[in-house]
This record gives sequence, C-alpha cells and structure tokens, in this order.
Amino acid sequence: MSLTLKNCLLNNQITDVLIKAGLIAKIGKHRDSKEVIDCQGLVLLPGLIDGHVHFRSPGFEYKEDWLTGSRAAARGGVTTVLDMPNTSPAIIDQESLDAKRKLVSQKSLVNFGFHFGATAENISLAREIKGVAGIKVFVGSSTGNLLLNNPSDLKELFSESKQLFLVHAENERLIQEQTEKYKNETNPKIHTEIRAPEAAARSVIMLLELAEQTGARIHFCHVSTAKELELISQAKQKGLSVTCEVTPHHLFLTEEEYDKKGNWVKMNPPLRSEKDRQALWQGIKNGIVDTIGTDHAPHTREEKEKDYWHAPAGVPGVETMLPLLLNAVSQGNLGLERLIQLTSANPARIFKIKNKGAIKEEYDADLVLVDLNARRRVIENELETKCGWSPYADRELKGWPVVTIINGNVVFNKGVFFDKIKGMEIEFLSLKRRG
Repeated sequence: MSLTLKNCLLNNQITDVLIKAGLIAKIGKHRDSKEVIDCQGLVLLPGLIDGHVHFRSPGFEYKEDWLTGSRAAARGGVTTVLDMPNTSPAIIDQESLDAKRKLVSQKSLVNFGFHFGATAENISLAREIKGVAGIKVFVGSSTGNLLLNNPSDLKELFSESKQLFLVHAENERLIQEQTEKYKNETNPKIHTEIRAPEAAARSVIMLLELAEQTGARIHFCHVSTAKELELISQAKQKGLSVTCEVTPHHLFLTEEEYDKKGNWVKMNPPLRSEKDRQALWQGIKNGIVDTIGTDHAPHTREEKEKDYWHAPAGVPGVETMLPLLLNAVSQGNLGLERLIQLTSANPARIFKIKNKGAIKEEYDADLVLVDLNARRRVIENELETKCGWSPYADRELKGWPVVTIINGNVVFNKGVFFDKIKGMEIEFLSLKRRG
C-alpha cells in the first residue's frame, strides 16, 4: 500500500511525502499514489516517542489497558511508547517480559517497547537481558514495590553493563523521615515536604558518583528541580554518560496547584516551585534537558478522591503532551525544532531505537500532522485514557494533532480511530559492551 501526504509543511517548506510498505519512500513533489491525504495548512512532525508510560497492564487494567492507553497515545500524536515495569506481575524476569510482550502485541495501536525492573535479586539478569529499552531503577519508592537503593547493589548493577539505566532518583531514607514527621497531617501540600527537593538532590549526587566510578549510562527520569539540573549539567561537562527527562506536569504546573486540586496533582516527584519550573524551561533552552516524557500514570477518580495517605501518586499525560508543547510553541517558549529533538530525535538516540525519530527516506513512517492554529479546550469526557480525567481539564491550548500515522498506516484521523491496525515492537540498534 502507498500513501501520499500532499502539500504538508515540512522544515518550513511545502512538500509531499510518499509512504510505501510502512516506510518513508520519498520526500518531494511526485505523482500521487492511490491514497492521498491533502495536508494543506498542516505541519508534519515525526511521531512522538514517549519513553516513560505506565499503561498499567498486566494487573491494573481497571486504571488503564493497552487499548485505551494506545488510543490516548495515538490521539496525542505519540507513535511509540516505552512502558515501565511496575505492573502486576512486575517485569523482573524473562517469563513476565515474554508474557507482557505477547499481551501488548495483540492490543496496542502504537509501537511499543519495554523497560525491565531491577531488584536486589535479579541484578545479574538485569545487567544482561536483551530486547528492552532500559533498566528501571527505583532508588526512591513509588507505585509498586520495586526498590533498589543500596549503593553496593547499585554499583554491582551498573558495573561493566551495556544497559541504559533509568533512575527514579529520590532519597528513600529522607522520604521515610519526612513521612514520620508529617504522619498526622492530611493536607496534600505536605507531599512537597515529604518528597522535598533535597531528597532528589541527595539521590542524584549518589548516582552521579556511581556513574563516575562505573561508567554506566544513566537516564534521570522526571527531573523536577533546579538543583538536579545543576548537578546533571556538571556531570555532562565532566563527560559522564548521563541524560535526563522532564515531564509536562513539571513544565506546566507548580506546587500552587495543590491548594486547588489536592490529590489530583499528587505525583512522584511532586510539583515544585515556580522557580524550579522556570529552571526546567531554561534547561530545555540551554540543552541540559534531553527528553520530555509524560510519566503517564493514570488512576481512577475513586482512588484520587481518597485522603492524602491513601490516594495514589500519578497523573495521565500521554494524550495532552503534544498539545501542551504546541501551545508553548505558539507562545514563543519553544521552537518546533527543539520540540522534535526532545520528543522524537533524542528519545530514539538515547534508547537506540532503529529507524525512528526523524523524517528521512527509508525511516519508518511514524508521523503526525498538526494544526498549529487549532484552538481547543481539554475536555475530560473526550479523553481516550480510561481514567477519564486530566490535570489540564478546561485549559485552552493552541496547536493540536490531527492525523497520526504509524508504520505507514493512518491510525487516527480527525477524531476517528482505525483500531484494527496494531503497532509493532520496536527494534534496537546493536550495543557494544563497555569496558
């Protein structure tokens, strides 16, 4: 099957893109193929690669499943997702990974890959396992019970391994001390004290020391403070193999939201100060931030309506990331080229994903057409995510995805899904062992 995207705006030029057999066959004017989409007025971007989602399956399908999660991704212009291991069962052995692979291949509309969970008991396997995007290390506790925070275990895990290690960097001891201190309080704003900026900074310092000792490739997830960025910037200047991610919620929300939305904006790490939020944007502008990932972590309304100590941490985000970022483009806070780097090119490079992350001939035809002038509000009952709510509800945004193409197939077109089409598991570039 062939498809022509006619009159799309690509790199500030009006052009055509021919798609054949799932690949970008030709960029430039040519005779139309049998199937044509007129893209007049639309900008063509590489499909987004979200390196950090929790699609909750297996085990927590009442929150999200791979059909609803992948529909949300496709509606949001995300063509590839990398799913975290804290499901039930957790993805911490070959058997659970194989079972998840089989499950997802039958359900996902978008392309997919997996992160593997590290524990004190599976260090040898985690160092060597193949076919995963990275090894997730919860140095601070979060949803689930995957915790690995002993420095000697971490050093063993990192040493002479070819893997990419994605770290949730919070100091568990400090979290527990603060939990005890605030145990009799119930205002959701205590979350910012229980998981204070110092908890993140201490953990980052420890992990950077291990990175220097072992040469490990470390990717810091959901960096939320100015201090973390300062430390990571220094490490990069020293030549350490470190990269970092920020999330939309830390870019577009602050701790002031706890007064208005309470547990609805409870997540780990918490929302931070306006000063920290501005520091993240500065990190985007100066190149310290490498990727934007959603940390899409849906929970039901019933769960979020519980008191602070029983409401789970996490917010949905895969459906709203691109509209939020396009709105930032419209406001002059972000360039389209930088958006592409943060959400497509850099994730493909860091996770070593083959043939994705760019609009090039012979690359996979994972694409999204966006209308930079479309103005719409985030309407909760229009969302595809199963949880059905958003921390950005009623926010008006300028710039929305219109058509999402995955492996050359139109999966989403102006509100209509074609869900008989399934995504594929990503392929990785081969890695050479360090050392």
